[in-house]
Amino acid sequence: MDYFVLVQHGILYGLVLSALFTVILLGAVYVNVEIMLNDYPPDVKKAYGAEKNPKTRGQKRVFSLLFLAALFGVLCYSMVDLGRTNELNFPILFVLVFVEVFTFNLWDLLVIDWLIFNTIQPKFIFLPGTEGMAGYKDYFFHFKGFLVGIVFSLVSALILSGIALIIVNV
Repeated sequence: MDYFVLVQHGILYGLVLSALFTVILLGAVYVNVEIMLNDYPPDVKKAYGAEKNPKTRGQKRVFSLLFLAALFGVLCYSMVDLGRTNELNFPILFVLVFVEVFTFNLWDLLVIDWLIFNTIQPKFIFLPGTEGMAGYKDYFFHFKGFLVGIVFSLVSALILSGIALIIVNV
């Protein structure tokens, strides 16, 4: 397997995953900004306080299921697509999953966090009463999340490629 082609394949499906996640995430925040409360900077969370909308918990579950469906759907389809022309083994699956999840992690930092959240700042992303707080311009907060996302990318690639290999060989 040509690893350059493998990485291209991973980036392509990582961008598909990123587009789906962006639509789901922005949809979730548009429906109820509290759905993503735990992902806001500390000063914003502290100023806002606890969840106030009684529907938030149920809505979080719905959007979490949509996130998981997008993640597993894209990963499975990309593996099936790659498996049509290549033999799948652990190193190939590991690289594929890592590149896809890492691509989303990078997209999340650059597009969702830095461009949309920190720079463009559409009104619907603000928790009521927290408009103008310093946390909404805290680029480093999101960079730290990106670093955690790299570790998540590695761990998820190890686990998911192992599971996929077991499924492929059944």
